[in-house]
Amino acid sequence: MNTSSQETQKFREIVQRTMTDSGYVLATFPFALASFIVLVTGISLGVGLAVIWVGLPILAGVLIGGRAFARLERLRLSRRGTVVTEVPLELPTRQWPRILATLRNKDLWREALHGVLALPVSILTWSLTLAWWAMVIGGLTGWIWENITHHYGAEASGAGPLMRLLGWPLTAWQFDLIVGVVSVLTLPWVVRACASMQAGLGRALLSQDRESLESRVEQLSQARDQLSKAEAVGLRRVERDLHDGPQQSLIRLGMDLASAQRRLAEGDVAAAAELLDQTRHLNDSVIADLRALSRNIAPPVLAERGLAAALTAVAATSPIPVSLRYTLIDEPDEATATAAYFVACEALANAIKYSRASQINITVGLQGAGRLALSVADDGIGGAVSIPGHGLAGLSERIAALDGRLTVGGPPGTTVTAVLPVSGTV
Repeated sequence: MNTSSQETQKFREIVQRTMTDSGYVLATFPFALASFIVLVTGISLGVGLAVIWVGLPILAGVLIGGRAFARLERLRLSRRGTVVTEVPLELPTRQWPRILATLRNKDLWREALHGVLALPVSILTWSLTLAWWAMVIGGLTGWIWENITHHYGAEASGAGPLMRLLGWPLTAWQFDLIVGVVSVLTLPWVVRACASMQAGLGRALLSQDRESLESRVEQLSQARDQLSKAEAVGLRRVERDLHDGPQQSLIRLGMDLASAQRRLAEGDVAAAAELLDQTRHLNDSVIADLRALSRNIAPPVLAERGLAAALTAVAATSPIPVSLRYTLIDEPDEATATAAYFVACEALANAIKYSRASQINITVGLQGAGRLALSVADDGIGGAVSIPGHGLAGLSERIAALDGRLTVGGPPGTTVTAVLPVSGTV
């Protein structure tokens, strides 16, 4: 690339960056004003009513609303090229523990603080950016307005009176042009500084602090150990089930076939036919056992046709009517799809065995930014729990290792819900 092309490319990058930063700064003010009004009003109301306990739910709701403004700011920062990762929020399901956990969450308070401080910072950056663009446009087009006013005989406007007052040997349009040129040359740096100031506030208050990062690393390390244990337990269970079930049946099947072969050689056709009939029933039993075991192994349809097809195939084998509502647009990553499939299989198996339900509903969709939510709900008698060493507990460990969570709710009925992160493909 020659020097001229490099300079042209650099000029284009400066123009593009200036327009991006200008749009970011100018659009910040209305969002900052809205967040300031909502948060300050809500926090003031919540603190004022906290003495009679009514204010605590209000404060918790305001903090959750502050997270919505923080997510919007993170999205705007990402489009500008600044990535700020959201801190995962894990809260209890019961009402008052959830409210108290929300009020104790430091990350939510930091996000609320950003929503309040964004306004004064935005007033400064918005004013500077708007003023500089006004000087650029007004300065470069000043000669047009000076000629129009002169043409219609109006008194000189703009910089004319100022030039006469200062005694400078410049006409009004010359001064406007100088201001416009200087403003154009300095605009990229001024706008960049304003955008960096606004983005710096976002990075400071919306990013994870050191304590949160250390806690997150510890959680992921524990989750990785849990996944290793869950995989080992799952393999041992599959091995035990194969040994105690299909393997013994296949040995019996081979012995019965050998016995039937001997009876045929001896001419006892009736006895051979009876053995072959028993062998056919035993073969059906082996196939049923292998299908039950296959729930612990991801089926080929999951890899070939995706999660929706795999869940449809599982639902079709249920003796209880199953309704599937699948709203994902794109296919989730392999680890998330596999975990979601196993959760659906285990929840369906439990519902079929114990729930006495007449209907099962499976729902798959997005929850928040980049989180897949799968829910399996039945209208049965409820009572399902996660017992260490059993299916749901093992799935909970697997999902925790993927930075997700699994909850079991009910009665009435039973609702198994898994929330999993998605690696940018949904």
